[in-house]
Amino acid sequence: MTEEIGKGDKETKFSTRVAYAHGTLADNLAVQNFLFLGFTFYYTVIGLHIVYYAAAFIIYSIWDAIDDPLIGVLSDRTQTKWGRRKPWIYLSMIPLSLLMIFLWVPPTINDLTVFLYLTIILIIFDLVFTTYTVNFNALWPEMFLTVKDRSSLGIWRNIFTVLGVGLAFLLPEFFIEDFTSPASAPGYLTNGIVAAIIVIVTIAIMLLFGCFERKEFSKDAENAPSWKESYKITFKNKAFIIYCLIALAIFIVYGILPTVMPLYAEFILSMGDPGLILFVALIVSAVSTPIWMKLRNKLGVRKSYMISVLFWAGSLLLFLLARDEITGYLFIIVVGIGLGGSLYLYDQGIAEIIDDDEVRSGISVRREGAYYGVVALFNRLSGAINLIVLALVFAGAGWGAYELADPSKAPIILPAVTIYWPVFILVIALVLLYFYPIDQERVEENEQLRDKLHDEKRSRS
Repeated sequence: MTEEIGKGDKETKFSTRVAYAHGTLADNLAVQNFLFLGFTFYYTVIGLHIVYYAAAFIIYSIWDAIDDPLIGVLSDRTQTKWGRRKPWIYLSMIPLSLLMIFLWVPPTINDLTVFLYLTIILIIFDLVFTTYTVNFNALWPEMFLTVKDRSSLGIWRNIFTVLGVGLAFLLPEFFIEDFTSPASAPGYLTNGIVAAIIVIVTIAIMLLFGCFERKEFSKDAENAPSWKESYKITFKNKAFIIYCLIALAIFIVYGILPTVMPLYAEFILSMGDPGLILFVALIVSAVSTPIWMKLRNKLGVRKSYMISVLFWAGSLLLFLLARDEITGYLFIIVVGIGLGGSLYLYDQGIAEIIDDDEVRSGISVRREGAYYGVVALFNRLSGAINLIVLALVFAGAGWGAYELADPSKAPIILPAVTIYWPVFILVIALVLLYFYPIDQERVEENEQLRDKLHDEKRSRS
């Protein structure tokens, strides 16, 4: 049977929210651990030709675009006595941890062998990781139904996001002496093993102490639409399409800053440890979350998101005033506050869209899997857009292996991709938020319709 916290009881315990948020650490550490180290490991340590590496990622990206929405709809349609989401999380947790280790042990016979191994491992890893992340993220909007619960959970999800990304950056420092030396291969494997242990432990904590499926939604899988009908309903949802474009803009900025900020810190700010500035921004984003929670409770997601995006864009422009290490750390604190708002409000908005869909689509079922699956597509698209922008800008500047062909262009090129490009994208997000139709009045109306619908579901369960 699916678990229930009490007949008609909507609010959850504080301990449940914190335990659930542990899964966010696993979510981020599992993927960021490889994204941070994968290219350096295969290109410099293993010696794989860059063409083979790029080809592996192109194949992986094509597969990723296919499996994300499929797994989302499959999750919505799953019917078991343990619920829709939990069985998939149990099924994926051990393979996910093992694959985090297998990524670092390619057979080094020749480039073709490494390429085939990397391609196959990436495809399997993405299948398993998507199974975990779609089902894990699909759980929280139906577990945590009240604004109080969702606001509180949002803080802890932000904190554990920072911990997950921070561990992906910091763990390698303990095990890898020289990131580019072939002799460092055992260190990469040790890092993978430790990260995998952390992932499986945090998922276990989430499953044991912070995961349940409400009994009133146990019949939703029976009434869930087919794949074709689900996609049709999803892509006809105007609010969701606008929100996907907003999410795409936010993902672009999320993605570009970690990529180029260390270079900006090194070449513009002359920082001795350029990667540390990102960690400071992440810490500040977590600390600032209560501010955004209060604003969200007072103004709603749409208006708060507009303020967050505007603040983030302004803080990036302010960062142009940084000229050395001290001013760099000073102004990155302001950037971190804007980052914290967008991290926190992103999930809050998706939860409201799912509520809106449940009461207005005409099918009266919750389809978190379908929505999170489609949003994942836009996440991957953001990476492709950033790669194109960076390739065009850096190629034009003559960027080689870790150095500029013409260092005098650094003050022009690096602000262009680190500041002006993200600000331009955030302005687009701000315009989209202006036209986003789910305002606070509609949210309050949806809450009344949702509570009435859930009471009817409880009476039938």
